[in-house]
Amino acid sequence: AAFEYIFNVEHEANSAGVRDMLDITYITNESFLGDFGMGGIHFKFGGYITSSKVFAESLYSERDIDWINGAHVNKVEAGKVSYELLDGSEGEKEFDFAMLIPPFSGVGLKVFAKDGSDITDTVIAPNGFMKVDADYTPKPYEEWKASDWPNTLQNPTYKNMFAVGIAFAPPHIISKPMSSPNGTPINPTPPRTGMPAAMMGKAVAQSIVDMINGASEPTHTANMSEMGAACVASAGKGLTSGTAAAMTVYPIIPDFEKYPGTGRDLNGTSGELGLAAHWVKHILHHLFIWKAKLRPGWTLIPE
Repeated sequence: AAFEYIFNVEHEANSAGVRDMLDITYITNESFLGDFGMGGIHFKFGGYITSSKVFAESLYSERDIDWINGAHVNKVEAGKVSYELLDGSEGEKEFDFAMLIPPFSGVGLKVFAKDGSDITDTVIAPNGFMKVDADYTPKPYEEWKASDWPNTLQNPTYKNMFAVGIAFAPPHIISKPMSSPNGTPINPTPPRTGMPAAMMGKAVAQSIVDMINGASEPTHTANMSEMGAACVASAGKGLTSGTAAAMTVYPIIPDFEKYPGTGRDLNGTSGELGLAAHWVKHILHHLFIWKAKLRPGWTLIPE
């Protein structure tokens, strides 16, 4: 969302002829541009294997957008934002206009059993998301595995409760955890919206149907470590002047045991930027609305 927002602001400013009057800066908690909450990705591009870091930095430089990475925004005042960096230093940035995405967490629900007892800790993780069949055992980054991630998205205690997309509690983040010398964690949240959320929702819906019809356990799975995803991120709207970044990644959760080195299948992971990707996003926009309204042929439209 932040990526699309800042590039569309830049695009509109350029279209309005005022781009040369603006200094645009992107402040992110990613330790490097192109992390995308997935620890970065590698893909084949132009006959070479390149990283999303190079991909992203090239785009930001081309659009003349400055960036401050590894930053935790800790204070916002009128016309000024304060932040802490991974090295422990602090900085300030003045602005005339800014958009801030707050830290991502659950909504703070309290859960009670039929007898009125508080069972929030049984159902909800400390980050506010629902516990599912993931491995929440605390472990160092070097011991994280693709198998830590959930398969059925079912709560282990209450079998009639499921959580998909941004509603389920991840076992841990995907990117390598970072914190400043002051102990401030500075990390991006794992992406779980869009195509992954839709695929999880479909699998859970099919499991619920089968359980209503007599199955004792979920019959379908949607593990992000076995799932690929496509994302088309807008970098400016316009049927002839628009651009977008089209990316595919497989699997979403890197599996370094199966794919040593990059953690992902290079044949299923790609990245392109241009007008064609914008047209794809424009078409998908209308297709997904068609699908949401259950119009004829909606079942043929993929997640």
